[in-house]
Amino acid sequence: MKKKIYVAAIFLLFCFCSKNTQPAIASPDEEYQQIVKLFEEENYEKAIDFLKYFFNRYPGSHWIDDAQFYYAECYYNLESYMEATNEFQFLLNNFPNSNWSELALLRKAQCLGQMAPIPQRDQSLTKEAIEAYDEFISKYPYSKYLKEAYTGKKIAQEKINQKLLEIGETYIKMGIDKAATIYLNRVAENSEEWNNKANLLLGDIALSNDNDSLAISYYLKVNGELKKQAQKKLKKIN
Repeated sequence: MKKKIYVAAIFLLFCFCSKNTQPAIASPDEEYQQIVKLFEEENYEKAIDFLKYFFNRYPGSHWIDDAQFYYAECYYNLESYMEATNEFQFLLNNFPNSNWSELALLRKAQCLGQMAPIPQRDQSLTKEAIEAYDEFISKYPYSKYLKEAYTGKKIAQEKINQKLLEIGETYIKMGIDKAATIYLNRVAENSEEWNNKANLLLGDIALSNDNDSLAISYYLKVNGELKKQAQKKLKKIN
């Protein structure tokens, strides 16, 4: 008797769990709206489960590209950026004319930017993010998301610039001034965030090589928090 009760309890538990992890069989329109509702309620994990059932049941539905976008967007909101990147790319590859293609491309770039490591590590993913942002800007020059794209690209570029600056500093420590100058000049010319430090270091290199006039030209370009340091060095030269 106890065994029968135990089996019945397991069966009921299974039914209860199943009921809460998959949608009731309905029309594609009804299930899609249910998924959208879950997404808007920020119930992303459950939305993902429902979307998996939706793909299996209605692979030919006119909602399929919409469902694919929400599938990727759920992973994006859960900060599962690798899965999100793959799913946004799937949408871009298989539904190039979808109304979601524009936002999917932006999200792909944003995911790559989020996955990019700290500046001390290899920056291949950062470069991929910049390429994706460039593709978006070129393809959608009048997009309402254009400001987001430029902001994301700038953040990625500054991460590259920080990496170049650190390489330049390493070459200075190694006494290889020529190589350091090449990297630091790139930062000074292209970075808004790191150009002051790059110019300060370039001035130091010029000063160490007894090129006072060149050192002065670099120090005069330094602004922000490092300006006082540059001014002190200018006074020593004068």
